Amino acid sequence: MLKNTRFFAAKKYAFTFNYHFLYDLYAPIIGVDATNLYTKLTHEAEKQALTMGFATDINEFFKHANMNNLQFIKARAVLEALGLLMSYININNDAATYTFMTNEPLSFKKFIENQKFRHLLIRQIGQSNYERLEYLYGANRIPENAENVTATFDSIFHDDEINDVSLINFNELYERIAACTSMPIVIDKTCKSIVESYFKSYDLSISEIEHVIYSCIVVSDDHTYQVDVDLLRLNLNKLVNSANNINILHNIKLNRNTKMFIQYLDTAQLTNVFNDYMTLNSEQYLRAIVKSCLTPEHLSTIKILREKCTLSDYAINLLIDYTLFKTNGTLNEKYITKVANTVNGLGLKSLSQIYDHFHFVNTINQTASKTNIPESLVEWSEKD
Repeated sequence: MLKNTRFFAAKKYAFTFNYHFLYDLYAPIIGVDATNLYTKLTHEAEKQALTMGFATDINEFFKHANMNNLQFIKARAVLEALGLLMSYININNDAATYTFMTNEPLSFKKFIENQKFRHLLIRQIGQSNYERLEYLYGANRIPENAENVTATFDSIFHDDEINDVSLINFNELYERIAACTSMPIVIDKTCKSIVESYFKSYDLSISEIEHVIYSCIVVSDDHTYQVDVDLLRLNLNKLVNSANNINILHNIKLNRNTKMFIQYLDTAQLTNVFNDYMTLNSEQYLRAIVKSCLTPEHLSTIKILREKCTLSDYAINLLIDYTLFKTNGTLNEKYITKVANTVNGLGLKSLSQIYDHFHFVNTINQTASKTNIPESLVEWSEKD
């Protein structure tokens, strides 16, 4: 850092932030120095606003923050990595002027939607302490038989101008999709209307909508990638019904096909199976298979796969199908965990990678049984 270094501090939120989220969610991950730096920069932004925005000398700031240059650099990098700080620089001759912009800490719900943040937190504080936070921030404290009499937005604000404004931020949705694929995807007016309807009626999140969009992309006659209206309705319906009504869930017809592990399905069949994996979370998927409420053992197995093995739900759903196929319909925690550890050990991430490996392994097993290859050479033999 240059000797003549000053900085401006600013914050992207009004008033103050929620200290509980900073200390409960972020502090265990970022540490004392970064937590201290965040609060000091926030305070500095407020002081600069009161003193007509004069820049602060960085060395004077170090004295007040009780940290040195190295501590500052490390703490700043951690804050930036977790989205709490943005840094900008202007260099003029031998002088540098930074602008540090602090972002508001995410709420508990938004924080745990980021699976990497969530796993970092669990790794740092342990599962039991994480569950305490889940109860603290996520518990439903509404009496079971209470009626919701809250006024809706539409019942109060219903003029034509407001009615024409979209409820969902489609720009954010497009940005999320663009960050994950290079394909230009078209969401037409009809699809937007359907998305808005579900978004409003079922309180869906942007990430849930995004997840469904990926399973509805088709190539049109003019070779553009578009969201298919029928697939969109179908998959949104699956999402809300499986989440909210166990009886409706029982009637969902999954596209399961155990032949996929002993022979290759055609593209259309495999796409339908993969759509189920991508659309339903693992509790919903397994409930749709067993046609009843899940047992504590079922829930414990899914929890281990998701939290200890750090698998995504689509991977867990594929593992459920594969291991049920291998164990004649019994979900064996020890076996499925062993398979999960192998998947992680081989660095398999995508559905196609995991599926191709399962198909290969099963082919090897079949070959072994016909040619007397020693079982010790066959991964996940029937005795496993």
